[in-house]
Amino acid sequence: MLLRAATRSGSAANHTPFFLPGAFASRTARRPFSQCKTRRAGAESPEGSSSSRAGGYHRAGGGSGSGSNDGGSENASSKIKGFLNSTAAEAALGASAGVILLGGAGLLYNSWYKSNVLAKMEEAFAAGYDPVLALVQSSEGTGSAATLEQLAYTKVEGRPEDDLIARILKGQERGRYYLILGPKGSGKTTSIIQAMKEQNADGVAFFEAHSDPAIVVDRMSESCNYSMHRDYLGNLVGLSDLSGMSSFQHLERLLHKLERALISRRQKTGRPAVIVMNAAHLLMQGEDESANEDALEILTVLQQRAERWASAGTCTFVITSNDYRIYDALRRHSNRMDTLTFRDLSRRQSLAVLRDCRRQYWGDVDAGRHTDEQLDAVYRLTGGRLSILNKVARRRDMLKAAKQIVEDDAQFVLSKTAIIEDHDDDVMDEQKWSTCSWLLFLELAKRQRAMEEEQARLLQTAAGRRLAQQHDDDDERETRQGSEPSPADGTHSAMIESPLTDPSRDAPPPAPQQDEEPSVSLDVPDPSISWGEARQVMTRPDYVKILDHLNLIAIDRHHQIRAQSMPLLRAFAKVALDDAEFEDRLERVMDRVSAIESLLRTKELIWKDDEKRFPVQLSR
Repeated sequence: MLLRAATRSGSAANHTPFFLPGAFASRTARRPFSQCKTRRAGAESPEGSSSSRAGGYHRAGGGSGSGSNDGGSENASSKIKGFLNSTAAEAALGASAGVILLGGAGLLYNSWYKSNVLAKMEEAFAAGYDPVLALVQSSEGTGSAATLEQLAYTKVEGRPEDDLIARILKGQERGRYYLILGPKGSGKTTSIIQAMKEQNADGVAFFEAHSDPAIVVDRMSESCNYSMHRDYLGNLVGLSDLSGMSSFQHLERLLHKLERALISRRQKTGRPAVIVMNAAHLLMQGEDESANEDALEILTVLQQRAERWASAGTCTFVITSNDYRIYDALRRHSNRMDTLTFRDLSRRQSLAVLRDCRRQYWGDVDAGRHTDEQLDAVYRLTGGRLSILNKVARRRDMLKAAKQIVEDDAQFVLSKTAIIEDHDDDVMDEQKWSTCSWLLFLELAKRQRAMEEEQARLLQTAAGRRLAQQHDDDDERETRQGSEPSPADGTHSAMIESPLTDPSRDAPPPAPQQDEEPSVSLDVPDPSISWGEARQVMTRPDYVKILDHLNLIAIDRHHQIRAQSMPLLRAFAKVALDDAEFEDRLERVMDRVSAIESLLRTKELIWKDDEKRFPVQLSR
């Protein structure tokens, strides 16, 4: 009664607030809002409230079964409605909807990311994308001042290697992959960069090798526009953890994605893409093969893909190197590999390069002051190596600069292989290496001097000069024929081998027969010695690859050994032939090495004969 009266008085007073006792207020606060509203409505009508309670008691206490079922269903529905109207249900439904939306968005993002990766890798072969090309173009600049700040570049006329490189990068040489060999400074990288520049790197990706496999994978990924999933949003929540993968697993993942992109590009453009790995000899970080296991594994993985892509016409892989060990590693499993060798320029080409470089550095007036005899004297010391010709052309006195290069090479050789007459056993192994190396250097220097003397003797006669001119004309004719593309008419296949990759092109010439006229050329003689002969001369054939790794000698695909450059060959002659006592000193050092080895192999047994206590008797 007190509660009902208080409620009525509160409603009559326009909902004047009042305070309930603490216990009743706490019980009321725990009730649902709908029950509280019903109780307030019943409080305003006492009769209705009592009748409803009576009816409720009647339904709860007895009656038919249908009334009981209706009450149970109403309670169940009210519980469901109450749960759906509760905060927990709203939170559960919201969380479920969020998970579904997040999962769907994740699937859509993952599908978009995979397609975007392939699209980006296809863009890596679009015209103008390559980072190396962008670097070259950024260094060009504009105006005459920018031209004066660059090294001189001259296109060698009649050099078929440049034409073949251009056709390879344009995708016209299909079904093969290429190993480009040649000593350092012979123009391999320059030819590739220039061909990329002329065609705006359309369809070409270029990267440099390195001794660290991880850096090789990163550089190749950058050239192919592959981010190695570093920009994948799943990395933020740990959905894509690639930190535990090795460099070879990353490389295999890259090649798998790259193959799909290359197939798509081949279907769109109709021609293969080109991937260039420059300076593959940098993979070899040690002189022993056991130290180069990672390099050999990388070469094996790349060669497998190169064979596969070449057979399908999808991609042409190009590898450049100046180390024989790269050729030795690839030739074991090669089926579709062609080898292109860059050689030194001829005398005619070298003199033209000197004039052109001189004109770019010093102007037209200075270039016209040098006669053929002056340029020929420089060429005799430097040979036809492009990088060396460019270097001496920058100097005011070219002949003096050429002589200084020979002197520097002589000191470099002595720093690696100087002989010591009175040496001890602690440097015996080093002296063994030095003496064996100088046996090879001395043989090359002797052959070169003998060839020069024979050339000078023949050129003194009119017949010899006529043969030399005929030899130069034949070389020019063969050069023009070698630069012609492979015929692809109805009688020849486009898959025939290029004349430039013909193994007989750079093979050593056979010795002339007795009834044949000797071959005379104006080019500076560059003698070679076969690997089999080098084994006999050096007596330590395991040193050959080490000398090649140090860039003291060069080994071609025919296993012919030459000096790494003409200035280096002149340095061999300067040290070994110009000194009359060098050979005798070399013999004395070799005798000293043999004596120390014999002493180390000798075992001495010493005993004392004490007749009184320990008599020793020797009997036969």
